[in-house]
Amino acid sequence: MSDSEPPRRKILSLKSGVAAPGGPPPLERIPRPAGAKRVVLRAPEPPQPAPPPPTGDFKCKPCGARFDPPAELADEDSVRCPSCNARLGLAADFRADPPRVEKLRARYLKK
Repeated sequence: MSDSEPPRRKILSLKSGVAAPGGPPPLERIPRPAGAKRVVLRAPEPPQPAPPPPTGDFKCKPCGARFDPPAELADEDSVRCPSCNARLGLAADFRADPPRVEKLRARYLKK
């Protein structure tokens, strides 16, 4: 330092346990009561992404949409494509094991 500059002051830290000369004594930690619990607030978790849409066991021949035939239909009711509304066959033909694909306008997709 040169003679023209004023002397620098000592840098004090608020977390220092040493009292500043001529100042108040440093703060002391207050002990926590024995029964007190610390509450930690967390930000809410972001919502989980939606699961992928389920892929069906059948594929409509006219439009190519995948679907599952509705289980609540009677055997003599017709199954229609949910996408193009084409009549694909009878519910009994879809429920047969193996499905009677020769009578259906849908393809069975192997898993």
